[in-house]
Amino acid sequence: MQNNLTKSELKNKIENLEKYFSKYKNESFTEKLEEVKQRLDNQEYKIAVVANMSSGKSTFINALFGKEVLPAYNHATTDSATYIYSKPNIEKKAEIFFSDNKENLEVFENIESEIKQYAQKDEDCKDDKYKNVEKIDLYYPFENLQTSSNEDFSITFIDTPGPNSTGDYGQKHKDQTRSVLNSVDMALFTFDYGQLDANLKSDEQGLWNTIKTRYEKDKNFEVYFLINKIDMAMEDNFKEVKNIDDAKKQWGIHEKKAIEKLKKASKDNGIDNPKIYTIASKFALLDRNDTDWDSPLESFQKKFKNIFSDIWENEYIKYIGIVELENDINQYINTSVRNKILKIALDNISTTKNEELISLTSRIQTLSKPKEEATKNVNKALKFLEVEAMQLEMDMNNKFQKESNKTVEKIIDSIDSAIQNELYSKVDEIAKIAIAYAQEIANDEKHEIAIKMAKRGYKDISLDKILEIPLNKDIDTDSVLKSMQNYMGILFNDYKNNYLDVKSDLKNSFAEYERNISKIFRQVKDNLNSQLKDALEIDIQTIEMQTIDIDSTLGFNVSIPDSVLSYKYQKAEYRTESTSRWYNPFSWGSSKTVKTKDEKHTLTINPSDLKNSIEKSMTESINQFSDKEKENYKQAIFKLKNLNSNIFQDFRLNKQDEITKLEADIKNSEKELVVVEKQLEDFNSLTKENECHQ
Repeated sequence: MQNNLTKSELKNKIENLEKYFSKYKNESFTEKLEEVKQRLDNQEYKIAVVANMSSGKSTFINALFGKEVLPAYNHATTDSATYIYSKPNIEKKAEIFFSDNKENLEVFENIESEIKQYAQKDEDCKDDKYKNVEKIDLYYPFENLQTSSNEDFSITFIDTPGPNSTGDYGQKHKDQTRSVLNSVDMALFTFDYGQLDANLKSDEQGLWNTIKTRYEKDKNFEVYFLINKIDMAMEDNFKEVKNIDDAKKQWGIHEKKAIEKLKKASKDNGIDNPKIYTIASKFALLDRNDTDWDSPLESFQKKFKNIFSDIWENEYIKYIGIVELENDINQYINTSVRNKILKIALDNISTTKNEELISLTSRIQTLSKPKEEATKNVNKALKFLEVEAMQLEMDMNNKFQKESNKTVEKIIDSIDSAIQNELYSKVDEIAKIAIAYAQEIANDEKHEIAIKMAKRGYKDISLDKILEIPLNKDIDTDSVLKSMQNYMGILFNDYKNNYLDVKSDLKNSFAEYERNISKIFRQVKDNLNSQLKDALEIDIQTIEMQTIDIDSTLGFNVSIPDSVLSYKYQKAEYRTESTSRWYNPFSWGSSKTVKTKDEKHTLTINPSDLKNSIEKSMTESINQFSDKEKENYKQAIFKLKNLNSNIFQDFRLNKQDEITKLEADIKNSEKELVVVEKQLEDFNSLTKENECHQ
């Protein structure tokens, strides 16, 4: 491929071929070229920004905009990722999607302030029109990502919801973040310097595993690791500083420590030599934004002026990190990605052109032979297509079927095993944690504390007998039951995340199946082409197999019967005792009240009913999901098998039609030869420019 190939040059190649095929009717090739052109015009590079809440993710994206566009809230806002579309000459707008059947809304004016309103939690909205927002799509250019003005690409930034969010949005955000990571071309995995240790020590959301799996299996997937709020490291450096010399000595110490921590975590999670960037998003945004925020920026820059004197500006730009990151993204997309996209288009164009050229030259070669010899070759080819090629196809389909059945069985076993190991085997554990949680809630603990206490103390709980738990006051059992029920959904989803990681193995199994099918297809194809070539004594155009994608999701709703929880209140009991003494006339007839039983508040929990309800709810949800998951993979497997079987069959039948037509043309070979030679001349004329660049 020529080094400086552009999209316009490729489109010119397509247009030349389209002119040719419009004259010499070939619907199949015309459709193929149209597909190539559409893919070329709609190249989208997807970049996901992944970070926990409060990590400065929105501020970072705003720094890329060069303006405060996204709201920088420390809590979950809308129920979905924000998709940010950037392409040449884009019209700035926001599209708002609602969850209450309201029509989608397009915002063209005051976009920045309007997004802040629509992104709020419903309870924070003063105006009802801003409520019930499901997601926001934003069309807005980035200031310094030059790829956004490159005609070869449109960039989509996906601002994923914080996977550590809690409450109503929590599980959806975790699942959605994982789903996005499995579909994008690049991930910016962002960490908060101030929470770096905590974030690196835990991976409750399974993000490391998802990224590792994609990184290992997909050579086109890129991941950059960002440490945001790196300016906090500077503050750590200067805590004990007394003078400028001390400041120079301390410069960069904590920044380097943070990078080393992230390198180690990355290596521990199977990613060697990670690309790490330190970013001071807050100051990058201030630097680019025309707001009245001069004071903090001025104070921040002063530190660089004091330490680096004349070269302070270069050191300052390097420190805030945003320029280096943008340059690296630009370079990567404009080299590796651009070349890949354009090469795929060129390969498709070249394949189409070569197929037609081979067809024309083959016809000329056959028609140029003596009629007797040409007829003999054609008959030989037709006989091969009607007998041996049919047998080749049958053998291939039998191998396809065998490989498909084996893969279906393997995937079904994997799904069943994962569900058993990660879900059904955890019923006792889930029940115990739920009981421990209910105890804490019944004793008036807050939700977050109850969760922590439950996960610490559940192992001591017995499921073999009715539990009677003493309380210090009366309770509303309906309220405890509801809290327990809600928590059960959260708890189940935590376990469900383990299954999501198994899905990577399922996709790997499917990828292995694709490779095996491809190998079978290639062997049979090469055999067919070789024997056809021998039969006709000419080159034969090749054929390629196709691929398929799959996915499904798992949800869970638990229903706990009233019999699981009951509350009993026992009044204090008293009796009257005589205090009369025979020897004391003054006491005769006197008495006192004595408490015989204390007041008692008791929460009764039936573990057996709880387990049964968990198993029932789990079974209903899992069966639905499992059936769908298995069916998706089965359909994908057999669709791939059938698709490539049909491709092969179509090629054989088309070739049979071509050779039959060639057989008829041989009878009038001189006349037909002139026609085909003129067609080849037109072809060479229209594709001459193509030849110059090969």
